[in-house]
Amino acid sequence: MNDLFEKFNDDDEQRLFGEDMRKYELYVILPYIFPILFFLPVAVDKESEFCRFHANQSLCWLIVSSLFSAIGTILGMISPVMGAFGGAVALFVILCEAFLAVGAWKGYAIRIPVIGNMINLFK
Repeated sequence: MNDLFEKFNDDDEQRLFGEDMRKYELYVILPYIFPILFFLPVAVDKESEFCRFHANQSLCWLIVSSLFSAIGTILGMISPVMGAFGGAVALFVILCEAFLAVGAWKGYAIRIPVIGNMINLFK
């Protein structure tokens, strides 16, 4: 399982984390589970590289999960067959949330594919 985390890990960013990983792990896990709380890590410590990285990635996750949820809802309205696909999209979102939360708990710097490098609101 750690190989999977290593595949998505940003080693350069992870080197900057320091000891903040254990100090703030709960505050960076919650926004992946509840994406609307993306600002929580920065509210706790805006100077921490660990908190800023995960706040940015949580914001990216909020955007991506909202997009996937909207797609799943629209597909569910089209037909029952497409509704099953919408359910699969919802399951995918839940699995991604779990992956991101566990990765943050383990101290990895997992970037959201495609937009993870584009959004850097918390510098």
